[in-house]
Amino acid sequence: MWNRSDVDFVDSADVPWERPAEGEFGVAGGGRRRVLSRDPGDGAATAVQRVIDAQRGVLAAEADIYVLSGGGVLNGEPIAVNDYVHVAAGAEVDLVPGVRGLVLYCGFWAPPAFGPGAGDRGGVAVTHTERLQWTPATWSGEVELRPGAMLKTLRRDDRAYIYLAAMMPGWRSESEEAHPVYEESYKIYGDVLMGARGVMREGSYFFRSPGVFHGPLYSRGGTMSFIRSDAATTTEYRDPPPGGAWDELARQAYVD
Repeated sequence: MWNRSDVDFVDSADVPWERPAEGEFGVAGGGRRRVLSRDPGDGAATAVQRVIDAQRGVLAAEADIYVLSGGGVLNGEPIAVNDYVHVAAGAEVDLVPGVRGLVLYCGFWAPPAFGPGAGDRGGVAVTHTERLQWTPATWSGEVELRPGAMLKTLRRDDRAYIYLAAMMPGWRSESEEAHPVYEESYKIYGDVLMGARGVMREGSYFFRSPGVFHGPLYSRGGTMSFIRSDAATTTEYRDPPPGGAWDELARQAYVD
């Protein structure tokens, strides 16, 4: 699942659409996907998937799914934009997209084999994230963050910590930082300066190994991201090198 090459970072719109392979989730009805990263060892993969027709069967892989656009009905329950879905391995999935289809961010923990049959219908859990309250961010450890960095915890167990992270317009963290966990992030909306790497915008994605320094961080218009890690995180900070201050980088990166 976590044995992937770092991707830091890519605009998902630059990744070509492809047809899922026969026997994989999303292939029915001419669905398409953009594969953002993959573990070559166990076949776990992350993709943006466009689903047009009904998908009915059993999903072999555990999956974390976030609704990016559209709506539909999943196992009898309506789903809409910003809903998070956890699917257990071997769960039965009956997904009927609405007339406009669905675009999903899908993080599969194994190859997304999908075939006919009956499975555990209770293995699908939907979280309507907009009903959750934002809480102050906790990833900085004992270092106090500037006000305006918030999170919503979606799933926390001995295998994963999955959450939404948001920053208000103008929020910044002036240091470079690294985390002792794997970190995978997809930009739902907004912008964030990722140090000298540039500005992540809606649809940007990264996968990062533990201990990789990044930053300073700054969001001109505010931002929200869907993040998966192998555990809840803490942060190590260091001063940026000469020429790497947040305001210097922002002047270069934000061009009207």
